Amino acid sequence: MVKVLAVAGVVLVVLAGVAAVFIVLSPGTETDPPPAPVTPETTLPALLVRGTVILKVTPDSVDLGDHPDCYGKGDFADVNLGAQIVVTDAAAKTIALGRLDDGMHQERGCVFEFSMAVPAGHEFYGVEIAHQGRQQYTAAQMNEPIEVTFGK
Repeated sequence: MVKVLAVAGVVLVVLAGVAAVFIVLSPGTETDPPPAPVTPETTLPALLVRGTVILKVTPDSVDLGDHPDCYGKGDFADVNLGAQIVVTDAAAKTIALGRLDDGMHQERGCVFEFSMAVPAGHEFYGVEIAHQGRQQYTAAQMNEPIEVTFGK
């Protein structure tokens, strides 16, 4: 009887060990990986940037289309509805993208508006509209509506 109890005890200990190994190695018991580090860009509040692009009306720069719509042509053919706006930081790293709204023929020319969220907290920003070259702005200037004029 003592032998039977001893063997039963050994079997229980072995089974408990096997069960412990199975529980530790089974799926779903691993701890979740640590969250990805938060980059400074994702922790910065957004700055709402608004602006107007004025394309001066000349025979070489603007097609008036069906009134009141208009869009660029020639050297300004890329200035039109949906044209990309690229905002960069002081190191020229892209930090935000936006698009121009539809151009409307007004007294000032062919006028496009835009508004977009840009990470705040940078000292300087570069803004390139379509492929017309980057213009630099300070943080204070980005808090005011931006007005860019193209054409002669």
